[in-house]
Amino acid sequence: MEVIKIDHRLETCVYRKKTNKGLLLHYESHVDSRYKRSLLRTMLDRAKRLSCAPEFLLQECKNLKGIFLKLKYPEKLIDSAIKRVHHPPDLIHAPSDSPIRIIMPYKDQKSADVVRKQLYDLGRKIDHELQPIFTSRKIVDDLRETELKPPIVNQQSVVYEYKCDLCDTNYIGYTRCHDLHQRVEEHKHSVIGKHLKDEHNVRPSNLRENFTILKKCRTKLECLIFKMLYTFERKDRNLTLN
Repeated sequence: MEVIKIDHRLETCVYRKKTNKGLLLHYESHVDSRYKRSLLRTMLDRAKRLSCAPEFLLQECKNLKGIFLKLKYPEKLIDSAIKRVHHPPDLIHAPSDSPIRIIMPYKDQKSADVVRKQLYDLGRKIDHELQPIFTSRKIVDDLRETELKPPIVNQQSVVYEYKCDLCDTNYIGYTRCHDLHQRVEEHKHSVIGKHLKDEHNVRPSNLRENFTILKKCRTKLECLIFKMLYTFERKDRNLTLN
């Protein structure tokens, strides 16, 4: 920003170095067109915010138009953006009215842009601002156990939890290629079996009632990720064998 002193007042405008070459995103580059339009709007909005007088804004708009024309931006697109800077659309006639917020699930950016545009058009028709609020699933929703599942089922690619019924110890594991009931039998000779023998002097026999499926996964990587997350969550509350 350049600050100019005129008589007893200060005025501001956009400052540009003499070495500035106007190297910005080229219109023919392999980048989503949203970023190109956003760049144009951002530069014009910056000019409007830094220019304290209309003549400064007009001069900066001319400079930006020349820069973007060299970058192969369509002249019609540039003129439309400049027009919106000088004459912003009057969406809401009653600024005291709060916007109507509509909550809806987030799918992807393309769908969100379409919905936002449709609500904008509808808001102009009903003379009220409509604001979409997009919500997305959080990882805690996947960690939360929403229903009680049978302790042992013939499933593969699951993350499971063992809870010792004699103390607060637990163990988080996963099985990828074997059924869970096979993994239970193998745990009689693992750290779980060793824990029962050393800590409680009990020989492991029927352990199925102590196992619970926490998450059904699709890939080995997903199994590893959720095993890590559940292990981290349980470490704050229980003694763990992991």
